[in-house]
Amino acid sequence: MFGTVGQTPYDIEFSLFGIPSRVHPFFWAATVIFGWSLGRPDLVVIWVLCVFISILIHEMGHALLARAFGYDPHIVLHHFGGYAAYIPDGRLTPWKSIAISFAGPLAGFVFYAFLRLLIIGLWQADVKINDNVRFALGQLLFINLFWGLLNLLPVLPLDGGRISSELFGMWSRRNGEAWALRLGVAVGVGMAVFAMQSGDRYIAILFGILALLNFQALGARDGY
Repeated sequence: MFGTVGQTPYDIEFSLFGIPSRVHPFFWAATVIFGWSLGRPDLVVIWVLCVFISILIHEMGHALLARAFGYDPHIVLHHFGGYAAYIPDGRLTPWKSIAISFAGPLAGFVFYAFLRLLIIGLWQADVKINDNVRFALGQLLFINLFWGLLNLLPVLPLDGGRISSELFGMWSRRNGEAWALRLGVAVGVGMAVFAMQSGDRYIAILFGILALLNFQALGARDGY
């Protein structure tokens, strides 16, 4: 999860707002697997579309701000997430990097607020919506708020981890990354334990893996 994902002949490629984007086939497979417990094909399809829209909005937030800073970003959706990649240079200050990292969750929060206003408007207008639309709105609200907040936790390579790495780097250029990785291990383990006790196995596995990745990166950096 610390690297990039190679291209395959089965990728779906498109451009949105002038930003090249592609979707790795494993994105669809992973999303279907995690939504399979819904038990109905129509709900699984809606779930997949909600995840696709939400993650694309998130990555577009990163990419649009990176382009505003003069970079040439592209977006990749893969497995159960994605990334917006660009080549940094000497113009990229820590504060610009922090802003780009925060722009992804912020885009999701803005979309969440828009959906809330839309739902209020529909309720005030007494518009009847069917169960599938209600389900879609609920999933979009959940993904863009809950996942956005999770993504701000200081665990690399989540956005919160990248932000903490930049902040630690401003405090100590030599040891900033190490402190960010240590914090990532602690928060990752804490979240994994909390999620396991709460019965959320997916979150427990996710943060357990992230904690392990941070620990391995710390070991490789420090030579143990």
